[in-house]
Amino acid sequence: MTDSPEIDFDHLNRYVGGDADLTREVFGLFRNQVEMWGRGLRADSDDEVWSSVAHSLKGSARAVGAMELANLCEGAETLIGDDRRPGAREVAVEKLEHRISQVLDEIARWEYKDDMRRLKSQ
Repeated sequence: MTDSPEIDFDHLNRYVGGDADLTREVFGLFRNQVEMWGRGLRADSDDEVWSSVAHSLKGSARAVGAMELANLCEGAETLIGDDRRPGAREVAVEKLEHRISQVLDEIARWEYKDDMRRLKSQ
């Protein structure tokens, strides 16, 4: 399972060694991080909160190999201070929420395939 548009499974497997249980655990941690940090993903957040949320989501995305999401987060991190252009955060939030949804969908597909594999091997 290495040809995903949302998750670089080659990257992820360097850390989990192809271990399906560990992959599942990493995906669970990612979901928890997205749920926790996603609440702070608000265009009207102060700069410190905005930067912290974007940075934390970037790290979580990189951990699972969601590089496009990580890149969006990296761009969002810069939308503070003088670089906080009108409407830029609103666009960033929309793009981030869409990409997060796509990554979560990819995780769900992987988990389904893994569940089917496990059932067949019993």
